[in-house]
Amino acid sequence: MDRREFTRILGLSAGTLTLASLDRGWAFSQNERDGARRNIQRLEGEAPARAEVRSVRGGARLYLNGSEVYPLMASCTHLYPTIENFEAAGILLIHPIISLMPAWLGPGQYDWSLAETFLGRLLGIYPDAYFLPRISLNTPDWWKDAHPEELIRYALPTPEDRVDVVRRNSLTMSEGGFYYRSNGELREASFASERWRDETAEMYAAFLKHMETTPLASRLIGYHPTWGTTQEWNYYGEDFLPDTSGPMQRAAGPIPDANARMTTFYGLLRDPAREGDVIRFYQKFHGAIGDTVLKMARVTKVATDRRALCGVFYAYVTEIPRIQEGGYQAAEKVLQSPDIDYFAAPYCYQPGNAVDENGIRVTMVDGAGNRLGHPRGVAGDGGYRIPLESLRRRGKLFISEMDPSTYLDASAYAVIGGHGGLGSDTPEGSLRILQRDLGKIFACGVGGWLFDFGPLNKAPGGWYAGDAIIGEINRLVDLGKARRADLDIGPAAEICVVEDVDCFHATAHWKAGYPWTNYGIKSTDYVNHWFVNTQARTVHRIGAPFDGLYRFDLTREDARRYRMLLMLNLFFLSPEEAERLRGILRDSGCMAVWYYAPGFVTPERLDRSQMEGLTGFRFSVIERPGTMMTKTSLSGAPLRFGVAEEHFPRFVADTAGAEVLGEWDDGAGPSFAVKEHEGHTSVYIGTAPLPASILRTLAARAGARLWSTHEDIVFATQDAAMLVATEAGERTLTLPHSMRPAEGGAPSHEYRLKMEYGDVRIFVASS
Repeated sequence: MDRREFTRILGLSAGTLTLASLDRGWAFSQNERDGARRNIQRLEGEAPARAEVRSVRGGARLYLNGSEVYPLMASCTHLYPTIENFEAAGILLIHPIISLMPAWLGPGQYDWSLAETFLGRLLGIYPDAYFLPRISLNTPDWWKDAHPEELIRYALPTPEDRVDVVRRNSLTMSEGGFYYRSNGELREASFASERWRDETAEMYAAFLKHMETTPLASRLIGYHPTWGTTQEWNYYGEDFLPDTSGPMQRAAGPIPDANARMTTFYGLLRDPAREGDVIRFYQKFHGAIGDTVLKMARVTKVATDRRALCGVFYAYVTEIPRIQEGGYQAAEKVLQSPDIDYFAAPYCYQPGNAVDENGIRVTMVDGAGNRLGHPRGVAGDGGYRIPLESLRRRGKLFISEMDPSTYLDASAYAVIGGHGGLGSDTPEGSLRILQRDLGKIFACGVGGWLFDFGPLNKAPGGWYAGDAIIGEINRLVDLGKARRADLDIGPAAEICVVEDVDCFHATAHWKAGYPWTNYGIKSTDYVNHWFVNTQARTVHRIGAPFDGLYRFDLTREDARRYRMLLMLNLFFLSPEEAERLRGILRDSGCMAVWYYAPGFVTPERLDRSQMEGLTGFRFSVIERPGTMMTKTSLSGAPLRFGVAEEHFPRFVADTAGAEVLGEWDDGAGPSFAVKEHEGHTSVYIGTAPLPASILRTLAARAGARLWSTHEDIVFATQDAAMLVATEAGERTLTLPHSMRPAEGGAPSHEYRLKMEYGDVRIFVASS
């Protein structure tokens, strides 16, 4: 269960018994306040902390007071009972959750002592800690009562029990002032409300400026402003189609009705000639969200005189439920902000649509029963949801939120928050999952924080407690501290996944798939689920590392550096952008794999000629629904793959000058083909996801090096690599240059490894 679900059922969970005993809210005793004050006073004389992200030796690195620090942090819904676990594991940086809502008492009236007491008490437990708090900007009831015209309005009817959730249910606050049972609240300010933005920004700036004057400034290395249903800058009430409020009407113009938003005239795609108003509305809708994020980031930097970090949840492409309302379609302008140092995201939750003998959802399968893989659990890929290479090029650090449940929870498979996945109910499985998660941030040259939901469930002492787990975390923390500074963390991949978010303005709405049977994650749309989310599972299993880029970041140099480019969902392109992509690929010699409808939708019309110019194929269009299944013998044996659902449009490739690799399963014609086009190899595939065996065959044909002889999960930078075994047995791992096992041993560029299912091996360049 992911966090978008846990917030809505939390009040019904058995874990609330534990929660009730932990959530005393801001009801600190005078002794606790006095003790916290003394802890803060001990910091007097320490200079304010100065944190920054610098691009050095191949990628973004975290510096604190002039020295590089390993960017691993820790957080918990309830830090008082768990922070000692993180101290014992050697984690210096703590990510507490603070809500400013209870501190905003009225217009220009604030009480910051609440937040100070919380942090001061944490210092009493862990005196050496540094903090990068998550700051919730949820709106207090008095403001909403005073400004009803600034609140979200919905295109669909809303249930009464989702309004005034805090007051209706007499909820108590967490240790940091947050209401964990309130995230289903529908009564909130509009993202487009300039009044809300300005007054909240004023309040937030006042908080930051106050903290700058206290001794806590020596331990506050940055701030992470948040808002939205799951505090990830997603819209409140996506189920009910926000936002028809006055502020949004002023920002986005006339708002299409619910039917226009939920349906499309052309099957999986919108026809701009008939639905241009819907496309333009969603562009402006997401622009309003992006503007709000940018404003709060700017406030963070100005109020702290740029001494502190600012990071946000934003820019996900993979696995975005309710994507038209809940997505991140203003990514390009947000990524360009000089006020954002890092972007964070939980890694993929996709639980799978296939179950084991115990009814546990274990992996994704396609319409032909091909096993595609899973992100969580033993032998999972821990897939990241943001294209990392786009962040690296901008000097932005990526922070992976790692939140897997462990065997310390009495219900490891049915938790509130981040489920650990298959094997998380055993000590051995829990350790393998943590090895994968922590090893991945080392091998990928990124940062992360462990997020412990244990106290919300049936692990009052936390998911990451006990000698075995703390010891394993400490081992991997020590590896990062000892080696990261010496390593080249630049990219090592020869394969790149190119993704787009603009396409979701012009594809079928997430409600079109309702009730999303057998999708493996709730509330997702067809295109994001099959072309991005599930395709990610098999890309991870090519047996070689890969990079990820936003479409707008692809350059001519990339077409010469990468041997294979997977153009996943580039369906909505302007003529100028389509021509730019053609220029990038021309005479590059690489292989471009085009999915489904590249460039078919323009801002003005459906344009088959643009699709043909990009790919080099001529196409006929089938406008009647048909199965999205393809049959091929590319990997040596007959294979069917795709989605066993009927949709339109579908495209049939003209085979003139081409090699046919596969055909539509219903006999409609070629759906998978390859040809030479304008100095590069062009592959067209009409459906998704491609199984790992097909991707490996294409990669080898493109000249990309396969590092493992199995369909294993491989992550790497120039000087570090990690392999996760997806099956038991012996395999050969061939590295581009000599590295040594992290646990010790002689360096080599080739290893014959006998591994069990889910085993993790880390390799690092010699010092």
